[in-house]
Amino acid sequence: MNLLEIGTERIEINLGKVLRKDYTTNHLQILEDQLILHYSEQKLCFFSTDGDNVLLPVLVEWIKLMQHALNIPDDKICFVSVSPSLPQWCWIPFPLEAFEQVGTLLESTSINRDLDAAKFVGVLAGSRWSVARMRMCYEVDKAFPGDAFITHKMAKSLLSRLQQWYQQETTWYNNRKFNNDLLLSEFDIIHFTDAVREYPKIWNQFQIEIICETDEYQNQWFTEKTAKCLSTGKPFVLLSGQHSLKNLRQMGFTTFAKSIDESYDDCVLPAQRIRAIIKSLQTLYLAPNKTEIIAEMQEKARKNIDIYHNYVQNKIQLRTHTQSYNRGSALLRHLRRAKLTVSDYNP
Repeated sequence: MNLLEIGTERIEINLGKVLRKDYTTNHLQILEDQLILHYSEQKLCFFSTDGDNVLLPVLVEWIKLMQHALNIPDDKICFVSVSPSLPQWCWIPFPLEAFEQVGTLLESTSINRDLDAAKFVGVLAGSRWSVARMRMCYEVDKAFPGDAFITHKMAKSLLSRLQQWYQQETTWYNNRKFNNDLLLSEFDIIHFTDAVREYPKIWNQFQIEIICETDEYQNQWFTEKTAKCLSTGKPFVLLSGQHSLKNLRQMGFTTFAKSIDESYDDCVLPAQRIRAIIKSLQTLYLAPNKTEIIAEMQEKARKNIDIYHNYVQNKIQLRTHTQSYNRGSALLRHLRRAKLTVSDYNP
């Protein structure tokens, strides 16, 4: 989908070309200029189908500004996204595509579950670089030296520019031999399907996984990173948005509050959450009954295998009962591809 498509009934805006993963924005001035030229009481439909957070303050304030300037009523604004929009705007939930696809890409029965040689914890951050992921890997390696399995994006040129603020981390990075085993694509990323298919090869290299979700502020968008643990019965802690664990439990999944301190889920900022995660894991690491606690976590984690597959199957069945809609609209093409209902959307 292009940045925007202008029709007589709808103006459709692709937020995937507007919202960046580092919480900056692109092209708002272009959109503003085009809306001034072409808005004539159409519906404004915003797509955020790759998990981009539609509640980013700069985007929200920009939309409100456009509403005020062009007299756009609330009922003329619609979002197709994973995360909810503000209550006054229409929201059509978009499915957790990568999360749900893991079930078809990964066969949990093929996993070697012998953990006798496993390290205590693993962090898989070999794809996109972010400050939070670097911080998580650095703090884990410092807390559990020699007992952490870590993959990390190779970004020496980037880190050299950040050395002023991350001297210790840069030194650590340049000397640490990571466990990277997958080749990057031409776009300098690891495609999620490759990461999923290769996951069984490293599943037994660590006892507990620290999931570094794609967006450290978003608590509704779960990707294959989380699904890999759920669908294979891997104990985990989760570096994602505030109350992500709470949302997973509301989806029916089991977490590990009786085994470790999960109060890190209440932390507002990623850096605060990282400190709390490390503290929780250190408490477990030093516990005299650590082996028994980890065994309890593994038993709980195995319950997630059936829960995950039932969750995905229920979603598939729900969508098979929806209708196909007009093929000409980008909005409806996306909805049809996702097999979503649009009963709350009136074009």
